[in-house]
Amino acid sequence: MKDVEVTFPLIEDISMNVAKKYGIIQPNEDTTKAVRAVFFIDPKGIIRAVIYYPLSLGRNFDELYRVIVALQAADAFDIATPADWEPGDDVIIGPAGSCGTASDRMQDGELDCKDWFFCTKKLDKQVVLDRILKK
Repeated sequence: MKDVEVTFPLIEDISMNVAKKYGIIQPNEDTTKAVRAVFFIDPKGIIRAVIYYPLSLGRNFDELYRVIVALQAADAFDIATPADWEPGDDVIIGPAGSCGTASDRMQDGELDCKDWFFCTKKLDKQVVLDRILKK
């Protein structure tokens, strides 16, 4: 790839100090080879998600991007995202039990409640992207 600007920090860990601290030395492999791990660290320095890949498996960058967008959407809209969620898909309203107190929102069609503990709602793709990309 040419002319690609990386706007986030990357770690080169030749000494393996970071790999040892994070416990990502791959078992039964050379002690100088770490697993391929992606740590999603928020602006407050909190690790929000970790995805591990063995040395033999390539990473799925579409999935990495999806995770970043889902984490940012969860923070921006106080929601949860189901498996394989993409912007524009329904989101989950939490916490559990919130649907039982939201009958007015159910009647307005804002919420789709499957049971007292599980409600979803529509969240427009452009609204999500505008908010997390701060357009």
